[in-house]
Amino acid sequence: MKTILSIFIVLMLFQSCSITKNKMITDKRTERKELVGKVTREGFKKEEFKTWFDKGYKEYQPKEEIVNKLKAVSLYKAVTIKIIFGTWCGDSRREIPRFFKIVDVANIPENIIGLTAVDTKKSSQDKNLEGIKFTRIPTFIFYRNGSEIGRIVESTEKSLEEDLLKILTK
Repeated sequence: MKTILSIFIVLMLFQSCSITKNKMITDKRTERKELVGKVTREGFKKEEFKTWFDKGYKEYQPKEEIVNKLKAVSLYKAVTIKIIFGTWCGDSRREIPRFFKIVDVANIPENIIGLTAVDTKKSSQDKNLEGIKFTRIPTFIFYRNGSEIGRIVESTEKSLEEDLLKILTK
């Protein structure tokens, strides 16, 4: 009986986790669909987001010499990256596809990346954002062994891949 109950609880937790990812809402003011809360890369395959994501991904050509440096350094064992963005935000629409192009070209493991989408009021209903201060998006927050080591906020200093390398090699 305990085994059956344990399996049931695990299944319910698994189901509730899968339901909360890639949640879409409709902005009452603009009547546009937005992602909100925890997001996976699959969320960008939805019709409402696919066009801008695919276009930005295809058009971006990361600097090969920087990508090679990202590939050469074994940085990702103790690193996690939290990204706060909005599907309604022009800067997010520019940087998120570019980021995933770099992820793919540099072989950065996707399991270290956490995506959280916020609505136009910068709310997500995601408990993982509690205590994180941000005002502009997208905000890329880099952690090593749980401690923040750097951020990219709204736009880059040089290029996304150069800023990534700078933060990750501190």
